[in-house]
Amino acid sequence: MATVIKAKKDEVEIATEDIDSLSVLPLGMLPLDSDSLRSVRMIKDGRLQSAIELFAGDSGGSGLIYPAALRDTFPKITDGDHGMITAVADLHSFDVYSLRISLRNIGIEVDTQRYLSLSDEKQQELRKYVRPFTEQLIKKVYGGHDDGADTTNVVALFQDADETAARASLRNMAGSLSIPLHAVPQFLEDYGDIYLSVAYYQSCLDMIQPIIDDFLVTTSAIMHHNQMKQNSELLKVCSRLEIKFRKLKDTLVDRFALFASSSDDMWENMDAQRFQEFKQLMEDNHAVLGGLLCTLTVKMSVWSDKFPNGYESDASRRADFIMTEMRQGI
Repeated sequence: MATVIKAKKDEVEIATEDIDSLSVLPLGMLPLDSDSLRSVRMIKDGRLQSAIELFAGDSGGSGLIYPAALRDTFPKITDGDHGMITAVADLHSFDVYSLRISLRNIGIEVDTQRYLSLSDEKQQELRKYVRPFTEQLIKKVYGGHDDGADTTNVVALFQDADETAARASLRNMAGSLSIPLHAVPQFLEDYGDIYLSVAYYQSCLDMIQPIIDDFLVTTSAIMHHNQMKQNSELLKVCSRLEIKFRKLKDTLVDRFALFASSSDDMWENMDAQRFQEFKQLMEDNHAVLGGLLCTLTVKMSVWSDKFPNGYESDASRRADFIMTEMRQGI
C-alpha cells in the first residue's frame, strides 16, 4: 500500500486557470518541503514532456527545467521532493479528475476541495453541458423539467425556502433511489461531481475540435501536394499523425457515447447500486480521458499558436513544423 504524504499547512495561492487546466500542475498543491518549488508549476511542453516552469515571459518564452536536471538547479532538494516531482512528471494529464485518482495511487494526499475541484468560473462555463444530465435528475424526482436554474450545483436544485417542500422532494428522491433519506445529500454531491467531469472533458474536446480539423486538412493537403508527396519521410509522418489524431478523437467520441448510453440505462431502473456502478465506470476512465485530451490539447495548442490563421499559412512551413515539432512525443 502506498504511503500517504499529507499536504502542508502553509498553502500557496494558485491561479484558477491552472486548476482548470489539463496540462498544468501547480506544485503548490503538493506537500513539498521546498518553498521555491511550491511557488512554481509543472507543465506539459509541446513535446508532451513534463517540465518545471520557473518563469513565463511576456513574449511566450519560459524557463523550463526537466526532472532529470532538477538537482542541477536545486542542489539541496530533498530526496522526498525529488521523488515526488519525478512521480508526478510521469502522469499523462494534470486535470483535477485524473489527479484525484493518480495522486492517490502514488500515495500523495492533497486538499481535494481546494485543489482538485474545478473553479466556480469553469463550472459556470460548463452549465450548457451539465443541463441534460440534471434534467434527467429533475424529471426522475419531480416528473418535470428545470426552469433555467443554476444546473451546475445539483444540491442547490433541491434547496427550497419552503422547508416542507424541500423535505418532501428529498423523501421523493430517497424513495426513487431506494436509499435512506440521510444518504440523499451524498448522492446529490456524487451525482453533480461525476456529471461535471463528463461536461469538463466534453468541453475540452469541443474547444480543440476546430484545430484538429485544421491540422487534418493540412496533412491531407501535404499528402496530395505535387512536390511534397515526393518526400517519403514527410508522407509517412503525416499519415501516421493523421491516423493517430483521428484515433484519439474517435476514441473520445466513442467513450462519451458509452457514458451517455450507460447514463440512460441507469435512469431506466435507477437505484443506488446502479449509480455506484456508473460512477465507478466514469472514475475508471478519468485517467484515460485526461491523458487523451491532454495529448490532443497540448499538440493542438502548439499548432494553433504557430499557425493561427488556418490553412492560409504557407504549406512548406507547416510541413517543416510537422517534422520538427508535431511528431515529437506521439
